[in-house]
Amino acid sequence: MTSLRGNAPARAAFDAAMASGALHHAWLITGPQGVGKGTFAREAAARLLAQSAGDTSGERTRALIAAGSHPDYRELARLAKEERGETRLARSITIAQVRALQPLFATTPSLGPRRVIVIDAIDDLEREGANALLKSLEEPPPGTVFLLVSHAPGRLLPTIRSRCRMLRFEPLDEDDMRMALAGAGAVPSEIAELVRVGEGSPAAARSEERRVGK
Repeated sequence: MTSLRGNAPARAAFDAAMASGALHHAWLITGPQGVGKGTFAREAAARLLAQSAGDTSGERTRALIAAGSHPDYRELARLAKEERGETRLARSITIAQVRALQPLFATTPSLGPRRVIVIDAIDDLEREGANALLKSLEEPPPGTVFLLVSHAPGRLLPTIRSRCRMLRFEPLDEDDMRMALAGAGAVPSEIAELVRVGEGSPAAARSEERRVGK
């Protein structure tokens, strides 16, 4: 069951594309930070791969992804690194991470006719990495779907944007914010204030909750 709230039109547009049998090979999932774009991308990836493998319940597919062992799924994000005794995220997704996809693209998908690559967020790609990715978007490997999360699509290479179908996410309304925060375990008496400070972003609201709670 999805944990997402809000943005029903965007999710319905993707559902319709899946049902059409003519799914575009690259999707740019845009909108403010913290409104569910990354969650949507991962859930969409699991659905696509389950459909491809004939996994009607999706349980096996999700278990493989959670274990990091699904052969047809890759996710690029900033890597954790040790810095002055603390674990921090790297400043960018490197070209080496993008190049590491190439051996995968040289093979056929393992569990079905499709593989999925999630990049969260593509805004974090080094310039060289963006150029390397562009080659795969221009000549997509057979069966490969790219789900690219972006908080600031205007900063991306125009050539990357032109290869993708845009899926726009908006800030959540008050009702969806309340349900999202309740589902995430927010203290009931604090939800109204979190809705106010979150400004449509459940992640921003929870971040403020953690900051105040320190």
